[in-house]
Amino acid sequence: MKHALACLAALLLAGAAAAQHTHTAPADASGDPHAVVEAFVVTGLRVDTQAPPPGSGVGRAGLRFTDGGYVSVVHGKPYARGREVWGGLVGFGSAWVAGAHRATELFTTVPLMVGSTRLEPGAYSLFVTPHHNAWTLHVNRALGMHLADEYDAALDIARVDATPTVLLAPVDGLTWSFLEDGSALTLAWDRQSTDFPISRAH
Repeated sequence: MKHALACLAALLLAGAAAAQHTHTAPADASGDPHAVVEAFVVTGLRVDTQAPPPGSGVGRAGLRFTDGGYVSVVHGKPYARGREVWGGLVGFGSAWVAGAHRATELFTTVPLMVGSTRLEPGAYSLFVTPHHNAWTLHVNRALGMHLADEYDAALDIARVDATPTVLLAPVDGLTWSFLEDGSALTLAWDRQSTDFPISRAH
């Protein structure tokens, strides 16, 4: 928990200096306190105190709701730079940190639904197991894990499968983002993109 909160605090402070792309959802006329008011992606951050190697960085994606609740994802941001990613840099059939160096981390102040599993507010690690026709997202209760060597499947509290799609234009830097309506968390890298069903619980 301390590791995740420290990362989030550093990212918020660095956000003003980062290259930021913000997509704001349409205003909700119903007054629903659970409505999404903003989905954002921040790229180009370098706040890792252990100084990631050249060519990698830190990225962040998030959702903000009308009642002040929010969800944030912090991840290492590797770049393809012309290399083979799927089946090359990232092997099929094995759990992967879904970023670089350390496991991707999710922090939420509101309950979420990961597929059909309810996730309570808190901090979690995210891993992905890519297959040729379907990917599995793992939500794990352990934090601060380095690479997938420290991954323990017994600590998964939610898993959900999704089907990847082929992108017409490659994404060089790995990117996590939320759909503007808050219905999914998307992982895109190289020519693959996958929408994992994660949304606010009601």
